[in-house]
Amino acid sequence: MADQAPYKRRQYLVDYSYQLRFASHLFLVVFAIAVTGTLVASALIKANMYRPELGDQSYAIVALIAVATTLVVQLLLAIPLVLFLGIRQSHRIIGPMKRIIRTLEAIGQGNFSQHISLRQGDALEELAKSINQMSENLQKRGNQSPH
Repeated sequence: MADQAPYKRRQYLVDYSYQLRFASHLFLVVFAIAVTGTLVASALIKANMYRPELGDQSYAIVALIAVATTLVVQLLLAIPLVLFLGIRQSHRIIGPMKRIIRTLEAIGQGNFSQHISLRQGDALEELAKSINQMSENLQKRGNQSPH
């Protein structure tokens, strides 16, 4: 069988509901971690704000406020990055699955000339190779059967 050109990505969102659900779960985990860190920093500020034995604690308070502010800024910077990476990573599974399903449906209808072309490193690359081999074998058997 002739080598085909590698598959080119046309879009990242192939299955909106699954990919957005995946990215939102990823985002919620990062968000929960950031909120927890901010709450801990805020609790430390509040707990230590009025301790007379510490004397002048303005430097400690400023440092804790800086930590809490840094956590919020990190969260705001992480939101788009986490969403993009979640969608991109889920695409490496959903994109190949959609192509595999279309190919298997065509093979099921008797079109054995189907070939799945995935990008190198896609999650289901080995499965696609096995399906391509099966399709080739079915096509050879179809050509050998007497009519």
